[in-house]
Amino acid sequence: MVKASIGGNDPRYLQLALVLAWLIPGAGHWYMGHRGRAVAICLGISAAFLLGVVLGGIEVIDPRGDFFAKIRFCAQVMCGLPALAGALMQNPNMAMGVGRAVDLAQVYTGVAGLLNLLCIMDILTIKVATKKAATSSI
Repeated sequence: MVKASIGGNDPRYLQLALVLAWLIPGAGHWYMGHRGRAVAICLGISAAFLLGVVLGGIEVIDPRGDFFAKIRFCAQVMCGLPALAGALMQNPNMAMGVGRAVDLAQVYTGVAGLLNLLCIMDILTIKVATKKAATSSI
């Protein structure tokens, strides 16, 4: 069963839901009224991101570096505010650590960002499903 959307056909409603979903994982689903899904998204993505930060330190969220570091940062920044805060807390004089823990931390934080991107796209799917359900019930 598809829940009815709160905003109707107003495009600003969808845009706000997408921005909220990017800034705080799960916030877009919460705004749309899907509370259980929002809590699951928030807990899952936050746990993966925080595990990565715990494993490798805040230095793993680093926009500096070679081409692959910039691609990795693009994936990480899809987590929204936590990744942006981590990037702002960087010390430019500190070198990033090396080793297996740092590699795993980069993977965890990048995967968390890409999972949040999938959840953002899920909001578009929910909106399309509610439109189809509304037109088919008429």
